[in-house]
Amino acid sequence: MLAMLLVILAAIPVCAAHVEAARAVSMRVDSLLAAASDTTVEYGKRTRLLREAIRFDDTGWAMYELARLYSDEGTPGTRRQASTWLQRAMRKDKSNIDFRIEYARVLWALGRRGHAYKNAKKAIDMNPNHVGALYLAGRYAAWQMSRYLESERIDYQYDDLGNRRMRSFSLERFGEKDRDQAIGYLTRALDVDPEHRPSLLLLGLVYYEALMPEKMAVLFEDFLKRRPDDSDVHFFLGLAYQAQDELQRAYPAYVNGLSRMSAREQQFMMSVFMLVGKQGMEAGEDLPDEEALRAFWTGRDPLFLTPVNERLMEHCGRVAYANLRFGDPERGIAGWTTDKGQAYIRYGRPEARSVRPPEIDTGLDEPTWYQDHLYWLTQQGTTPFKHRPRLEMWDYGGFRLLFANTDTRDTWRYRVGWLGRRPMDLEELTTRVPEYYKDPYKWERYDAPYQMARFRGEGDKARVEVYYALPGEEVQHKEVQAGAQAVEIRQGLFLFDADWDTLRKDIGRVDVMPWVQYEATREGYLFTGEKLMLSPGKYFIAAEAEDRKTNSIGTFRSVLQIGEFGYDSLSVSDMLLARRIVEREQAPYGRDRYLILPNPLKQYRQGAQAYFYYEIYNLQKDRFGATNYQVTYQIRTLKEDDAEAEPEWTTAVSYTHKGSQAWEPIYQVLNLEMFPGPRDFRVNVLDLNSRQEVSTATSFRVMW
Repeated sequence: MLAMLLVILAAIPVCAAHVEAARAVSMRVDSLLAAASDTTVEYGKRTRLLREAIRFDDTGWAMYELARLYSDEGTPGTRRQASTWLQRAMRKDKSNIDFRIEYARVLWALGRRGHAYKNAKKAIDMNPNHVGALYLAGRYAAWQMSRYLESERIDYQYDDLGNRRMRSFSLERFGEKDRDQAIGYLTRALDVDPEHRPSLLLLGLVYYEALMPEKMAVLFEDFLKRRPDDSDVHFFLGLAYQAQDELQRAYPAYVNGLSRMSAREQQFMMSVFMLVGKQGMEAGEDLPDEEALRAFWTGRDPLFLTPVNERLMEHCGRVAYANLRFGDPERGIAGWTTDKGQAYIRYGRPEARSVRPPEIDTGLDEPTWYQDHLYWLTQQGTTPFKHRPRLEMWDYGGFRLLFANTDTRDTWRYRVGWLGRRPMDLEELTTRVPEYYKDPYKWERYDAPYQMARFRGEGDKARVEVYYALPGEEVQHKEVQAGAQAVEIRQGLFLFDADWDTLRKDIGRVDVMPWVQYEATREGYLFTGEKLMLSPGKYFIAAEAEDRKTNSIGTFRSVLQIGEFGYDSLSVSDMLLARRIVEREQAPYGRDRYLILPNPLKQYRQGAQAYFYYEIYNLQKDRFGATNYQVTYQIRTLKEDDAEAEPEWTTAVSYTHKGSQAWEPIYQVLNLEMFPGPRDFRVNVLDLNSRQEVSTATSFRVMW
């Protein structure tokens, strides 16, 4: 017993020495790891520090840190090195879940997604509530889901004559199991950590792609209760409402997102790649100010009758989707910064999408777009049969975009664009096709014939008469009396200044409209008109009329340039085309003396009469108070095929008139005994007292 005690006492100094040595080694490893964590230190030196630490570290943590450094470098080669060191670290400590999760992330980046999922599952077995493991498992299930949702299977069959027949089948139902798994994993991750942003965004994307916008909205609504100032999530919520076609809920969500950004962030979000290109943004060019943004988006509003700007809503939705779909919150990459994100913001969801794996070309049954790409590679001096990366094609009908997978499975770069069969770089393509947008009212909307004429008003203002017609076949109507039809129309007139500030926005319901059976077209039309008083300047004007029963929409948009008529020199108004003009003898002198039935169709039947109304201003009086002027009416026939660029004018009639008024309202009747076709009609006015001369002209068409 005494001997054993002596042995134990003798061993105590030895054990203490080992403990002290181990503590020294641990301190040295910690020191090396701390030095290597300094991001200001050169990359090569950091790797040498970590390799030095590995020599003394038996825990595997130095290997783990070296693997993370390699992984952050972001090349296939460094990621393969990261994979090797993580495997060594896991052999050091098989129970370390951090090592396994990082290994799964590296495998994912290398494209070994099945292996990444297996390691994520092992990590979940080790800790069922590990957020990183649940996220990676959910990411794999979401990726599997998207492969089916975006794909179809094509079966080839041959008949007895050897003709090939193709049948395509949707694979969407095959993604339902993966969808449910993704939702399960990501929901569990958020139950553990409601602030885990990668899981939040990915679950929102799964709901969106799986056509579950209601659940997507609930997800982001709940998050905003905790984080109401998160501008990105307001945008994601707007996207969820937009996917449900609830634009009046989506609009305030986007507004809330913008209001939580700085002024510059707002400018950027509203103009991203639409007003300032990528190169300009990278070069630090000034962003457009509030007025420029308003003008840009107001001018693109497809329908002013609606309470929201659908084009701006589409832009906000595209930005939200790009950040949701093409970003990587784990790596701090915003979706709008990626090539795919930028293309999506400009052009939206492609009409068709095709992916080619990274394999040697077989030359068999290649799609047309890929044959074009191979030919383009050959023209560039590149042999197409060498190893090629994965390719992805986005087809928009008239043009296509081709992306190439570069350094990792999740990194894509724009390779080439095709406008028809012509290849071009991104800058040229965006110049030729700056944006792509499908008008949601394309099939409901039709062009309403219209005419506008400018006359001198009071003071320095101009009187503008605006008339437009709605074809009877586009509007449900019922006769209430001769020349009037009962309708159910929502009508709007919209006027903007040169900066697209709204000057007038009149929206109302119309129950009765004038009705005219048009001889020139043998069809009936509903007519409406407005008179505006405008100061000199540039204006944008639009009119819209929606049939509340059929939802058909008649519309026109135009630019108005108002000049000064003045009171000094001779001037003349625009010419107003009319179906008929009646002079009311008892009415006071001026415009109200004439009852004018306008002709916004600008068409007349052959053999009928065309009426033209115009006004002459500032005729000079002689010493007896009399005016003396000459009016010459001219007409020319326009060629349909533009074979004759400037046809000759023919004088129809010329006469001299003496009066006593400094301004004259005049109407002219023209007999259309001529062949059908387009015509120009011009009036030349010569003041014989001042010798000043002015002219005004208009166009019309003679019908059979």
